[in-house]
Amino acid sequence: MRALVLVFALAACSQQAPTTETPPEAATVEQPSLTVEEALARMPNWDAARAAGVDFRGVGQEPGWIVDVYTQDRIRLTWDYGESTADFPLPAPTYPQEGSTRYESATDGRTLAVTVRRFPCQDAMSGEAYPSTVEVVIDGRTLNGCGRSV
Repeated sequence: MRALVLVFALAACSQQAPTTETPPEAATVEQPSLTVEEALARMPNWDAARAAGVDFRGVGQEPGWIVDVYTQDRIRLTWDYGESTADFPLPAPTYPQEGSTRYESATDGRTLAVTVRRFPCQDAMSGEAYPSTVEVVIDGRTLNGCGRSV
């Protein structure tokens, strides 16, 4: 089963040590206000994500966000340049149409829907090409970006 993950493009380019992961149970963490540079430094890079069990990552800009779909237990969304992070239980995916995968989850009064479409996408900021487009809806707010398997 393929999971999906979204990543903020600038964070994907950064080189940093792996970050400590939170326990697998669902948790919501609101981060204190950070500068863009501090927020980027907190966002895990692709190698750290793979080592932590991420299967798919999606990224987007304005505001910067990352969604990581783990192979076993959760989906983690980090948005607003790292100021907000929430973990959601990993649901079974649905396939609403050919070439798309959707995850819908909820925890602590928050709702999340992640839709991955196998359609080429180019990151607006870095110009990097990705094989999939990603749409994330967090509590009714829509974030659009690109993604790929980690």
